Amino acid sequence: MLTNNLLKTIPALILSGLLLSGCTAHQQDALLARVTDMGRDKAGLQLHSTRTVDIDMTYLERQGQGPVVMMIHGFSANKDTWLRFADYLPEDYRLIAPDLAGHGDSGTAGSYDLEKQADRLHALAEKLGLPGFHIVGNSMGGAISVIYASKYPEQIKSLTLIDAAGLDGADKSEYFQMLDQGVNPLIATDKASFEVRMDMVMEKPPMLPWPLRPALIRQTVARADLNKEIFADMIATRERMSEAEFGAQIDATVEMPVLIMWGEKDRVLDVSAVETFRRYLPQAEVKIFEGIGHVPMLEIPQESAGTLTGFISRLD
Repeated sequence: MLTNNLLKTIPALILSGLLLSGCTAHQQDALLARVTDMGRDKAGLQLHSTRTVDIDMTYLERQGQGPVVMMIHGFSANKDTWLRFADYLPEDYRLIAPDLAGHGDSGTAGSYDLEKQADRLHALAEKLGLPGFHIVGNSMGGAISVIYASKYPEQIKSLTLIDAAGLDGADKSEYFQMLDQGVNPLIATDKASFEVRMDMVMEKPPMLPWPLRPALIRQTVARADLNKEIFADMIATRERMSEAEFGAQIDATVEMPVLIMWGEKDRVLDVSAVETFRRYLPQAEVKIFEGIGHVPMLEIPQESAGTLTGFISRLD
């Protein structure tokens, strides 16, 4: 996703020429790639890849002498989900934003079980020689972050959950109600379902103008079959790890400081899940963003990044 400021950095003559003359799908794809690269550069993030367990994992990294923060994206998202958020984090932070297996530019795998995803991240941390670090996860990435913190607590200085999966709230979200009817609005199979997905996920989406929008639609729709496979493994993990088992695991192992951030208007994972997480994580600080949906780091990057920065600064 893109910011107005980022879009202003696109050379005006190139963009205006494309808007006036129209552009091919290839040109749209090239422009999206260029704008994404510019967003990475603006946030100081560089692209890398390494072997972790059973896949080649791609990740963005920014070097720094301050706190180390690993940011884990959600289902059907990728490392670039964090560009706007990362741009507002302090310049001395060392940042790592991986593509989970089957997402973004990372390789596909035989299994997308969430515990295996956590193990791949652990292998990445070992390869990078990370000291104790702060882990931040959104949605499915939040569930993976909890699993990581429970399996490798000695590595984790703090855990931040942003509209995290893993535990249900008292109120069933609109998304889960649609799943009960056999519809998964998070998997886009055409332009119409892409727009439904965007509407479901964000209350205040950043501007995504033509000709970037059709490029992102094609990119998203092309991954539909793979996303179905990943989603099936995610649900299988959820069914295997019942709330009682998952909660007990958290309660027994996750003793580090915790921050929970949640969009009050989240239609994917209802805000009532915050209280369920607090039942097992009584040490957690909580920040609810009014009028915000499932991805605060995209909708309000400056405010959500500031909340994380304040939390980490109090620890360090």
